[in-house]
Amino acid sequence: MKRTKYLMRIILMSFLLISTGITACKNAQDEPEVKTDESSTSGKKGSKEAKSKKDDGELDYGKLTVEDLTKELVDKEELTDEEFLELVSTYRYVPITDDLNLEENSVTEQAFSLLYDKNIRYDAGQPVIETLIRSEYPQLRGIACELMDEAQGATDENINLVKELIKTETEPYVLRRAVSVVAYKAGDDAQIADFLVKMAKHDNPGVRERAAFWLCAGSNKDIEGAADLVFELMQDENIEVMRTACEKSGEFKDNEKITEYLKSILLDDSKYELHGICGKALIDMWMGYPYLDSKNETAYYATVEYIEKTKRSENIPEWTVINYMSEVPETDFEKWKQQSSYYNPDKIIEAMIEIIKDPEANSLARTCAVETIHAHGKKGALETIKPVIEALTDEDAAFIKEVFEKELAE
Repeated sequence: MKRTKYLMRIILMSFLLISTGITACKNAQDEPEVKTDESSTSGKKGSKEAKSKKDDGELDYGKLTVEDLTKELVDKEELTDEEFLELVSTYRYVPITDDLNLEENSVTEQAFSLLYDKNIRYDAGQPVIETLIRSEYPQLRGIACELMDEAQGATDENINLVKELIKTETEPYVLRRAVSVVAYKAGDDAQIADFLVKMAKHDNPGVRERAAFWLCAGSNKDIEGAADLVFELMQDENIEVMRTACEKSGEFKDNEKITEYLKSILLDDSKYELHGICGKALIDMWMGYPYLDSKNETAYYATVEYIEKTKRSENIPEWTVINYMSEVPETDFEKWKQQSSYYNPDKIIEAMIEIIKDPEANSLARTCAVETIHAHGKKGALETIKPVIEALTDEDAAFIKEVFEKELAE
């Protein structure tokens, strides 16, 4: 998993989680330690020079230290709007990387880490967001979007700010973040829908990747041209764009062109590195966890054909496909089975048994097969395979038996 942007990880996970203004950011990771080597703590002379530049409205950022940025803040319980704005604005000096993030381990990043460790709070007020989004610096406009991107969705006020921004915005760093703020509204807003479609065709792959993700959202899949665009993105020259589009394409549950393309990848042994994401998309098409709102027979039979392959290896079947098959909701599953005439749990269980017995198969695929049998055949099916489990003697046997006993005990 890629490391998330530091601002989202530090500002949102520390100051904003503690406050009432902003909720938790997505995919946050542990905070890095604040470095105190010579590169981050230059001498007094450097600090004085940086201070002089600051008084003139421009900072000699390369000579700034963590102490320079935090010495007036470290004893506070909560920052004022002005204090937070002054500190976060120093991100304007941090370069934007090719993958559309701010360069890691900047002195600003370290300063926020220090304040996080000291549990100093901040509530990102609307005036601060409005100041940042109108900044001449793309780093700060992007940060404004991040501060809007709440778990429950941005406010209408902030949606309107971003709609105004995207009329003229050209920086990929900002556009990627703007997509994340407003794209969930594309199905109901023509301007946002048009923006999302344009971003799916953007020259920058980081922007296309976010557009691919949101085009596959349930609320957006009926946008005119969305399915055709996603099909194009599934074949994008950039691997991240292609992977996101393929993995999320299962939302187009009855699209024959997308289904056949996913099937062609899943049944091509040479493309095993893509089997996990394409298998997930196909399972979404024929079962649709957790909502059970899918009935794509072609997707189902492609999945069965894949799990029945007899030339197994560390890569085939891909264990994440088997694992995803084990995710069956406790409610409404029986009703869904009655409405899905193509579904045959016995076929799935038989294929899982053969995977369990095969020492050439990946050990995780074999243990996930035990869990899939439990999911599709309940405890009774587990009881019937007990002799198969007991007969295992290969190097993975102990691991598989342990998983089996845990499943049986549930």
